[in-house]
Amino acid sequence: MTRKQALARYDPIRAGMRRVLRLAPKACGKADFTRALKQILPGAEGAPDDAQVFEMLVDIALFEPNQRGRRAYDGFLHKGAAALDPPDRALAEAMAGARFSLFRAAGRHQAAGIWAEDLLTGGARLWLMDRGLEASAPEGLAFGLRLFDAGPFHAGFGIVVPVDADTLGFAQAAAARGAPLPFRHSLAATLYGDALRKRFPSPGDAALLEVLEALFERAAEAKQAKPPGPAAGQAAPPPAPSRRRK
Repeated sequence: MTRKQALARYDPIRAGMRRVLRLAPKACGKADFTRALKQILPGAEGAPDDAQVFEMLVDIALFEPNQRGRRAYDGFLHKGAAALDPPDRALAEAMAGARFSLFRAAGRHQAAGIWAEDLLTGGARLWLMDRGLEASAPEGLAFGLRLFDAGPFHAGFGIVVPVDADTLGFAQAAAARGAPLPFRHSLAATLYGDALRKRFPSPGDAALLEVLEALFERAAEAKQAKPPGPAAGQAAPPPAPSRRRK
């Protein structure tokens, strides 16, 4: 497949994904968005007016199961997706199988997009079509993304989010054992939360930081006020004799 042929297949899919994701959030209720906000920005009184935050909220609200194991996106397919044209309806059904995982950029694909290795399935290699990653992702970059099988290639949607070495290590170790990932919330919510906390620290984080800074200051003051001990190689002076009443 040539680059021209690959883009001719991908660009209509990309446009269709946008149409689907403009309509699908209408299937989410207030509880879905509240749950998503608590998972990625705990302690926030409301969602910041930020396009990236909104996209993350929509992704969690739509594709991550609630406490009853239900996804708002499945409700959209059952009702709301009927408003889509047949090609977009078929695309919406394919997007229902999307999964969020951790990947490593493994070089440019010879036609378009990149090769990506799934770091939670033993490094399985797949062809990922994404113009942004093709243009800017250095080889070896580890990232999280939600993607689905779009036929000859995989296509991603939502936010491409970086993953730190510790999170990657914990996730890979659990996946290798066949154990659940060791995070309180989903992998997507965990990575989104890590990325957003750097931009929007919660009041609880700020209060904890103030307490820690105060403790460090007190420890430093106590260390400076402590009388110096005996020099190296010098014995400590004997204790003063006790005084007894005769």
